[in-house]
Amino acid sequence: MPGDILLYRGRGRISDAIRLIDRSQVSHSALFIGRHGETGRAVGEAIREGLVRRELARSAGDAEWVESRRLKEPPASLDPVMEQAGHYLDRGERYAFEQVLLLAFLCLTRNLVDSPALGGLVRETLDAAAGFLLRLFDTGRQPMICSEFVFRCYGEALPGAIVLSVRTPRALRSGEKGPPAGGGIHPGSALFRLFERHGGAPSGDGDTPAAPLRAPVPAEAFAVEQRIEEYVRDLQRRTPKAARIDLASPELAPSFERFAASLHRVKHPPGTAAVPPAEALGGLVEAAADFVTPGDLQRSRSLAFCGKLKMKE
Repeated sequence: MPGDILLYRGRGRISDAIRLIDRSQVSHSALFIGRHGETGRAVGEAIREGLVRRELARSAGDAEWVESRRLKEPPASLDPVMEQAGHYLDRGERYAFEQVLLLAFLCLTRNLVDSPALGGLVRETLDAAAGFLLRLFDTGRQPMICSEFVFRCYGEALPGAIVLSVRTPRALRSGEKGPPAGGGIHPGSALFRLFERHGGAPSGDGDTPAAPLRAPVPAEAFAVEQRIEEYVRDLQRRTPKAARIDLASPELAPSFERFAASLHRVKHPPGTAAVPPAEALGGLVEAAADFVTPGDLQRSRSLAFCGKLKMKE
């Protein structure tokens, strides 16, 4: 039915890593729109080309399966949701999405299983995501995570309709005292521990101007996939335990700050002055606090399972 939320179990190593870190069965989401021209059925979704309308069969072609969910307590009409979706889709060329961006936010906001390969995975993922953001900046486009699009359509049209389990998304200000509670930042995650360490200030160098931002050495999906392979192989050989990521380590700190600076740049108009690292990190924390994943949608008790599409071999 129009307005159904579609959740995809994607194929490929990055999809596998998204599900592993988010402890979820799904790695992508979309909104079912309805008829598509004279034939077929359409979905609205965020992909590399932007926010687009695509035929369901084409959208689901690379997935192992797709499940449909809808509100357990539907309103009299979902027209406001569909109108909001149309509003975003009509401006779809302003946006773009890569799975590596979703994976980067997961690396920063979720509890990670410790492994000698973890640092390499986080560094490579953050650098690849920073490169994607800088390419967006060069084209004047904005990032839009697939599940963010779906959640916005409902949240802006029917506030409170979808309640996310064990969390209440909210904005965080970098001046808050103590670690963040709730939101998309999980206790014990990298960003949570950053707040613990600095007492609410993401960085102690708030008055230090940021160095000119340069794109990192290109980190393509292949490099990230290699790190995922190493990480998964290591987990299979070891007893899992909570990760202790040293955010100030020479290995991770540059990638962490580069990702924060890239996110700040792409979210602000061209010509905006460079900001100190502390301010860029604060913006990252605010974005992460409202972060929504496909797994969050699947776990929501506001949504009922309606059925599953399995792709033909």
